[in-house]
Amino acid sequence: MTLRDWRAGELRLLLAALLVAVAAVTSVGFFVDRIRLGLDRDAAQLLGGDLVVVGDLELPAQYRTEAERLGLSVAQTITFPSMAIREPQPGESGDPRSQLAGIKAVSPEYPLRGALKIAERSGGPEQSAQGIPPRGEAWVDEQLVSVLGVRVGEFLRLGDATLRVGRIITFEPDRTAGFINFAPRVLIRDDELPSTGLIQFGSRVTYRLMVAGERSSIRAYEAWLKPRLTRGQRAETLEAGRPEMQQAIERAKSFLALVALLTAMLAAVAIALAARRYSQRHIDACAVMRCLGSTQPFITRLFAIEFIVLALVGSVIGTLLG
Repeated sequence: MTLRDWRAGELRLLLAALLVAVAAVTSVGFFVDRIRLGLDRDAAQLLGGDLVVVGDLELPAQYRTEAERLGLSVAQTITFPSMAIREPQPGESGDPRSQLAGIKAVSPEYPLRGALKIAERSGGPEQSAQGIPPRGEAWVDEQLVSVLGVRVGEFLRLGDATLRVGRIITFEPDRTAGFINFAPRVLIRDDELPSTGLIQFGSRVTYRLMVAGERSSIRAYEAWLKPRLTRGQRAETLEAGRPEMQQAIERAKSFLALVALLTAMLAAVAIALAARRYSQRHIDACAVMRCLGSTQPFITRLFAIEFIVLALVGSVIGTLLG
């Protein structure tokens, strides 16, 4: 009966509707899944890692040791406001120019998520940074270049240290909103921070320990960490530490789920119309079969087998198309 209906063209419209429906739902489903993964990935970049420990005092060494024991990648940043001073270059006259900047000292593992983008000159093409600034060098963003007039190759004084401007920062993956993050950025190595003498009693310093790795290891580290957090320390995650980020992700996911639901509804209407046409064209055949002695369960089994075959074929092809 299935072969006869196929040759007669009875199943072609129904199969076409099923193919379009499955392909549409599958493609939207895969697209929504890709978007969700992208949102989670980009959110982790904004956070700086899968979990971040933040403190206003230097974090205990055991926090890093335990993370490394669990097989997690670890990076550390130290952020605080300070004055960046451009001394007059040879042949120039005038006083030194200064600007309040956000100093960020990073460990060699930085960044854990995303990529730091830099340029060799102001307005030049950007590229992903291979590591962090070398010794004796600082990287600055475009804002500081325009305010101080400093160029690549010139020197910038930070406290007691004088550092050469090596690159221009065009994108910083974990730069979030906040007073210090609105100031022009100066990026240096964390092992050069003592030579500047900038961190003293009363300095407003934020220490951040970023960890990234397998979800199970992150959960184990979070469970180990929480009972040990002291005053002035907190653990930030996408779910708990940054609720505004998680809220934005959930809203985007809800919108994409609504798109998938709308696609499924339109596909259901198409299948219903095709099925109605098929049913109307088979009413007389079913009536004749009943008059010839066929039972209701027998006819139900016939059409069930036909629709199962049609569903399997249509679902496989539609999924591949999607």
